[in-house]
Amino acid sequence: MRWSFLAACAVAVTTSFSSAADWPQAAGPNGNFVVDGHAADRFSVSLDQNVIWRTPLPNTGQGTPIVSGNRVFVTSHAPIAQDTETGSLILGLCFDAKSGRELWRREIPGTRETDLSSLFSDNTAASPVADGKRVLFTNVGGTLRCFDFDGNENWSYRWGPFGRHHARQHEPMLHGSNVILMQVPRDDLTPEVTTKAGAAPLGRDREYWTHLQSFDLTTGKRGWIAQAGTSVHATSLTGRTSDGTTAILTGRGGGHQPPEEPYGISLVNADDGKTIWDLPIKGYAAHQSCSWNQEVACLFAGGEHVTVNIHTGEIRNRVSLFEQVTVCRHTDSGYRTETQQTLKNARSPITKQANCLVGNYHYFRAHDEFLIGRVNIQSGLVEYLQVPVQVVRRKDAREQVLWTQALKNDMKNADGFVATQDRRNAGSGWGHVSAASPIVVGDNIYLPTMIGIVYVLKWNAETLDEKALVSVSDLGPAGETWSLSSLSFADGRLYARTLKELICIGTSE
Repeated sequence: MRWSFLAACAVAVTTSFSSAADWPQAAGPNGNFVVDGHAADRFSVSLDQNVIWRTPLPNTGQGTPIVSGNRVFVTSHAPIAQDTETGSLILGLCFDAKSGRELWRREIPGTRETDLSSLFSDNTAASPVADGKRVLFTNVGGTLRCFDFDGNENWSYRWGPFGRHHARQHEPMLHGSNVILMQVPRDDLTPEVTTKAGAAPLGRDREYWTHLQSFDLTTGKRGWIAQAGTSVHATSLTGRTSDGTTAILTGRGGGHQPPEEPYGISLVNADDGKTIWDLPIKGYAAHQSCSWNQEVACLFAGGEHVTVNIHTGEIRNRVSLFEQVTVCRHTDSGYRTETQQTLKNARSPITKQANCLVGNYHYFRAHDEFLIGRVNIQSGLVEYLQVPVQVVRRKDAREQVLWTQALKNDMKNADGFVATQDRRNAGSGWGHVSAASPIVVGDNIYLPTMIGIVYVLKWNAETLDEKALVSVSDLGPAGETWSLSSLSFADGRLYARTLKELICIGTSE
């Protein structure tokens, strides 16, 4: 197969280095997971191919490693000395981006305990943000701590998380000198309400809604609280409208009946939190990145893909995700593409966060089956490509391609201790899981999965078929690698984190 390392290991990977740049937040410098540049388009951590350095992490974690000023910042749970199911305390970690050497670590305490390595959330779910001088770490369990790049604390803030349901999707965002986060905007809630049972008596009143809110990264003072509510399930994304306004597309809805209603999307002014427009959408589940550009917002609602006029908030087009679609499937004799196909309509949302808008294509990793999909937002064409669930690579052994079932994951951290209690974490990472968002670097889109598989595709390929699949890369040995983090990119290198380690990917300089 063209993406096999058996065919590629003797050939040097072409990876040119872009000008020095940062990845200062989970969604990258442009706030949409998309950047120009060139990165390695195939790699295998299990075979140590195109790996610059690897550094063990103290424990499990979920946030994306971010890069600023030649430093990599990431969070992890505090070390454990035995198999452990839950935790509260997390660490903010700083590494040298060139060598992977740890420079310092700081404790970020929480006010609640969460499952370690939950496939939906834990206290490390929010990634750091940095502005070149300061880095902000968030413990989703109720603490913000801001440090300078030498590890000196600038300010901190604590709040009481509301315990209805906690999902991992929402990421802190940078806007000028401000960081924008999602919280219940109260700091007087008692520890009892950090559990679902403790929060239930408080009901669904607006005062307990989660909202976007801004903090001055220099002083820690809160600025605005957004008028619109935001679901814990949504990944809000920033961008610029055609008139130059910096705005945030945010969503409401999702599982466990979040109280922020009506379900749908809102465009919010990033300068003051005021709503530009609201759009209620029947069947909308906010288990997705709120993808948009200067013309349209793109979303999934029920069995349809919906495009919305970003200027007016009016629906422009709807297309079925299951009827009259094109599917390229793997067969015993190779790949075969068929048009005008009907797929089984998924009972769950078509994707769980694993979506990205680039050019005229809205990419997503489908909930059911092992299919990567894309929608052409101009023509409405819906295409799917079947991919293997896992590629098993071991030194001095033949590569094994698995199409129907992945190996069970050991869920062990770098010290060999099991860091979870949910057996579903040992699964494939497809289906009911808060998946990591893809990123785009230049011509390639990188779609990671929970078991450390990364699908690399030419996003602008004319046809979504096997020729568009550049590689099925990996972040570590099959059955021993777990990650819910997006990749990041800076100065020609990719950065990734797993339950066990922090990894820098690229070619030797």
